[in-house]
Amino acid sequence: MDIREDHLRVLSLFTRGYDREVYIREAARLLPISRGTAQTALEYLEAKQVLRSATRGRTRLFSLRRGDHARDFCTLAEVYRRICFGEEEPFIAGVLSRIIPLIEGGGAVFGSHAEGTADEESDLDLFVAGECRVEEVERIGKTYGIKIHLTVYPREVFDRDLHTDPFLREVLRNHVLIKDTERFVEKAVG
Repeated sequence: MDIREDHLRVLSLFTRGYDREVYIREAARLLPISRGTAQTALEYLEAKQVLRSATRGRTRLFSLRRGDHARDFCTLAEVYRRICFGEEEPFIAGVLSRIIPLIEGGGAVFGSHAEGTADEESDLDLFVAGECRVEEVERIGKTYGIKIHLTVYPREVFDRDLHTDPFLREVLRNHVLIKDTERFVEKAVG
């Protein structure tokens, strides 16, 4: 298997909602990479049965396939995104390393930190599917001088409503997974 960073970057576009269609120029513009690099990566992922394409008019649109193989590749892309997030935001990654053991279930950063638009005034938006020791998370936030906005859903609500609840759909579109990545991807991809 020859997975390169360009493949993971392109695949990460599809993990933003898991229902997205992307055309070659759009991938090139969003990442930014050359059009040729985007096309090569999209076609590689299609040949690996992770993506499928359809032509509408003169535009070739790529979308995520469903199933185990796509799920495994998406899990790699999510882990890649978490690694990049840690490199871009080492302070927040350090705070998260203290919070993760307090989560029983899945966890994700969403909001401005996940979008890459956070500034010094931004709070840290965390989503938990399961249970979390809220008081301890708040204490960690105070210790590090960062306001933490925590949203906790029971796992069964997350499982049932992931694709229909407006808040969960927003988390699905804009997230960095910090815990239970495989389960999140399984529910997102199906």
